[in-house]
Amino acid sequence: MTERPTDVSSHAGGAIQLKRQVTVKTKVTDAFRARAKDELDNELKLIDTQLQQLEAQYQYSLQQLEKVAQQGQNVQQQLQQLNQEAQQKRSQLASLKMQVSSELGNLDKIENGQYIVTGMLENVVDVHVGENIYEKLQNAEILVEDGIVTSING
Repeated sequence: MTERPTDVSSHAGGAIQLKRQVTVKTKVTDAFRARAKDELDNELKLIDTQLQQLEAQYQYSLQQLEKVAQQGQNVQQQLQQLNQEAQQKRSQLASLKMQVSSELGNLDKIENGQYIVTGMLENVVDVHVGENIYEKLQNAEILVEDGIVTSING
């Protein structure tokens, strides 16, 4: 039995709910800048902690492999895998740290009053028969100033 596409007009009086992306833009103010700096500084500290934990785990794993090797077992493959995984995680954390540091440095370059993208959210929108789907799904944004929503567009 072949299934036919369902006619949208038969659903809920000709309407359907779709998910769309909503851009959150925040107005740069002194209060926002201070809060963002604190958050980015905390994120950098967290990344440094993760790097330290990674190194401690790596050293522990190396010691365990050395013990196994002293018993005469070949640990070359495990050692290679350990080094590869550790290097991959180091690279990911270093890249993240550079990105956060860059954001922190750029924060002072943005003038008060400008809007910057601070997040992406998802929401549901009703689309009815006869409406332009592209207009319904595009350019949705929320404008925020010092944590307060000042405008919802789209």
